[in-house]
Amino acid sequence: MEVKMRNLKTIEKKVRAVLEKNEDARNDDMVLYLALCNACLKDAGAMPLAEIMTQHKYLGLPSFESVSRTRRKLQARYPELAGSRPVQKMRATGEKAYRRYAKE
Repeated sequence: MEVKMRNLKTIEKKVRAVLEKNEDARNDDMVLYLALCNACLKDAGAMPLAEIMTQHKYLGLPSFESVSRTRRKLQARYPELAGSRPVQKMRATGEKAYRRYAKE
């Protein structure tokens, strides 16, 4: 449990650094994940997507879901790292739709 928590804190620092530098990453989780992979592994952007997605643990890359969850947490805590207004509205609408779906 301790190791997982430490890994999440490391992911949080890396995600925050990307969000602070890359405004496009604030609006798009795929852009965020690519930037994070490139920060963690040199030339990750040149690797086939299938290799990154299936070998992320072996390559030392965090899972896409961990990065997405961390982005949501950081954007809730630090409004200056939030996406653009249209993206914020779209995400809020999507969240409402998902909550309705989850209750079915």
